[in-house]
Amino acid sequence: MLRKILLKKDIVNSLIAIRKFSKPGGAKVITNQPEKPLSGDVPGLSSAVILKKSEPLGPGASISGEYKVPEYFSYNQTSYFEAEVEMEKFRLPQPSSIQQ
Repeated sequence: MLRKILLKKDIVNSLIAIRKFSKPGGAKVITNQPEKPLSGDVPGLSSAVILKKSEPLGPGASISGEYKVPEYFSYNQTSYFEAEVEMEKFRLPQPSSIQQ
């Protein structure tokens, strides 16, 4: 409804004409680290994060059992932090707007 009123009064077109857009190309992002080629070869998490056991992991935990997520029992208190440390080398550096 409001759009129809604004279109009738040609307000929308004048607002679009007034709006200034940034120049094409934009600002160049400068990072402190040299560019590394991206690699799709990520090995996954090590046994420090996920404890692989051959016996059943928890009470009633199996795909056909009553508890359907047995992987929950594969983690310990430090698994999250170990995973963060292992994945850090595969992350891109955070962009910075600081000019050097």
